[in-house]
Amino acid sequence: MVSLQQLNAPCPYYLNDDRKNTVLTFGITLLLIATMVASDPACRQGGPKVLIIGSVVFLVLFSHIVLLPKLLPAPFDTLQWTLGKYLAFTAWQLILCGPAIAIVKHVLHLHHEPIGLGEAILATYPRIVTYGIIPVGAGTMILRTYALKENLRNAIQANQELERIRTLKEERKEETTQDTESHRITISSDTRETLTLNLPDLLYVEADDNYSTIVWKNGKGVEKKILRINLKNMEAQLNNSFALRCHRSFIVNIYAIDHISGNTNGYKLSIRDTDFSVPVSRSKGKEVIGKLKQLRDMIELY
Repeated sequence: MVSLQQLNAPCPYYLNDDRKNTVLTFGITLLLIATMVASDPACRQGGPKVLIIGSVVFLVLFSHIVLLPKLLPAPFDTLQWTLGKYLAFTAWQLILCGPAIAIVKHVLHLHHEPIGLGEAILATYPRIVTYGIIPVGAGTMILRTYALKENLRNAIQANQELERIRTLKEERKEETTQDTESHRITISSDTRETLTLNLPDLLYVEADDNYSTIVWKNGKGVEKKILRINLKNMEAQLNNSFALRCHRSFIVNIYAIDHISGNTNGYKLSIRDTDFSVPVSRSKGKEVIGKLKQLRDMIELY
């Protein structure tokens, strides 16, 4: 039996790419069709019916796995995704597949005998559960293994880029110091309250609705200040080469990243001089790594 601790363990929300998730959805659908054909002699004789069922399953899975997170990003935050949520979400998709298949079969008169829609739905559920166990089980194991390997590999690559950036900055220490010390910025809030700081001292910004907490390093330590300003406005004011929005609630200074860690859910950016880690959202993983490469290239050119 799966324990509560196991249900709360990190689990990837499928893959970090819509194209890959579409291919994954297609693969799960093919595996489901193969399971149906292998298990049910009637399916081997009903080619068109199997294809129609497969199409319905694909549409249900695609709408949930690929489209739904775009419409409702908050509930599908990969950093909060657990095995329990994954299993519940998968069960919900199977539940929806039942009536969807039954309705299509009823409309197209694909049942062997004339029956009502309610009877068709009840008759479809046992088969969907039986046929879905193998694809769901196989998909879960493949998904977690692939996501963990990919995220660890990318985290290692990103840390190498960070180390290269630090080395280049050290080699150009005088020029870098002279440039960054004059790089001051004044942030204006919605209430006309302002904050002026040396931009390279910025560590990260955390937003909560219309308020943002700015965290930066000064000579005495780490300071924080809350301003009434949303993250979109903050991002516009921090428009530069090393301030990166990595999550719907966070902007991070690339120079403030101590190291990057990866697990099955994605990445986290450990911030220097603090014990805090900034999360990276599903859609921003590639952008963070790409930004590091771009910044390293820029430093190498100077």
